[in-house]
Amino acid sequence: LALLFLCAEAEGFALCHAPALQTKVFQYRIWDVNQKSLYLRNDQLVAGHLQGANAALEEKVFWVPNRAFEPARLPVIMGIQNGTRCLA
Repeated sequence: LALLFLCAEAEGFALCHAPALQTKVFQYRIWDVNQKSLYLRNDQLVAGHLQGANAALEEKVFWVPNRAFEPARLPVIMGIQNGTRCLA
């Protein structure tokens, strides 16, 4: 998957409430130069062409700033499946 990173549809999604902090959660659709989208197949995140009814399989990628690490390096937590699976 050769990403041209964040090709479209950045949209604010929700607010998470933490003690004295509010962090916006962002949701993106990501695809590569060949228009391959991300989706789960056999519990693995893969890229492929999704058309018609299969377009609903596309995974939206959620991310929030990860304030637990060095803020100057802009760490993030990324998630799929509405945040039930994530990578920090």
